[in-house]
Amino acid sequence: MDAKLAVVIMAAGKGTRLKSRRPKVLHQIGGKPLLAHVIAAASRTVAPADIYVVVGHQAEQVQAAVAATGVRFVEQTEQLGTGHAIQCAAAAIGGYENLLVLSGDVPLIRPETIEQLWQFHQAHKAAMTILTAVPDDPTGYGRIVRKDFFLPEVEAIVEQKSLKPEQQNLCEINSGIYAFQTGPLLAHLDQLHDRNANKEVILTDMACLLRAAGKRVVADPAADPAEVLGANTIAELVALDATLRAATANRLMAAGVTIFRPETCVIDAEVEVAPDTVIEPFVQLLGTTRIGGDCHIRSYTVIENCALGSNVLIRQSCVLADSSVADGAKIGPFAHLRPCRQLR
Repeated sequence: MDAKLAVVIMAAGKGTRLKSRRPKVLHQIGGKPLLAHVIAAASRTVAPADIYVVVGHQAEQVQAAVAATGVRFVEQTEQLGTGHAIQCAAAAIGGYENLLVLSGDVPLIRPETIEQLWQFHQAHKAAMTILTAVPDDPTGYGRIVRKDFFLPEVEAIVEQKSLKPEQQNLCEINSGIYAFQTGPLLAHLDQLHDRNANKEVILTDMACLLRAAGKRVVADPAADPAEVLGANTIAELVALDATLRAATANRLMAAGVTIFRPETCVIDAEVEVAPDTVIEPFVQLLGTTRIGGDCHIRSYTVIENCALGSNVLIRQSCVLADSSVADGAKIGPFAHLRPCRQLR
């Protein structure tokens, strides 16, 4: 269980369907870029120095956005597919025994699911392990063809465009997240080609190549299909944001925070709130805000990158930014706290 492990995160694509000039992986949900969420999850399994982010479209901008995390970067100058991305990373990952491949635009993936995939991969001594899911609507995703419904072995991954009539009812999808033994992966990497419906060098073809070589390919279903969903449109991006913010509110409430009408509140993923604090409807808690216990935040208040002590009352319609509030303070209503300009 101590095999050396690297993580490769795919982050080179343009995301043209978003109709945006910004790189896809830098669009934000929950107050930070999609890619930053994936890096944070992966960092719970391996050290940042063992995470390699494949960049391509607007590579400098993507690198600058997440450089502080300590990850490494591999450049894919031409975006010719996921298989080509791994070909570009081959030299970087050659010294590792195993590899996890994640997608930079799948921000809801949990650290627990990444760890589950890694443990499942080792336990089954597989050359390739595919994280799968069974969503309500599998349209658009590649399907998993199993050797037997009750066994983990996979015969093939079939892309949506290539499904045969008898395969149209297959519901288990390929998430695009994998674990590999690095040796067999690299040994067959140059056999990948673009003779497929997508006209790209795709990593999914590795399943058939490894099976043909007598290697074991298995599937590990994710507990929650929502974890593996990406965003190809702004509407889908906003839906992911809503899912993440609901999960954040539920996490805080489970820890003893009272949030009235949580569906009206905007709470970023990195916000921390101590127990016995009350948050009224239509409150925004943004950035790296930290709030102590026994506080009361009234409606229509916006707090960004602030640190509040304990037993603080913020009355309605206050705006606080980049400020600290001491224990027992009472602020507002209609107050604006912000850093003072430095005197010259």
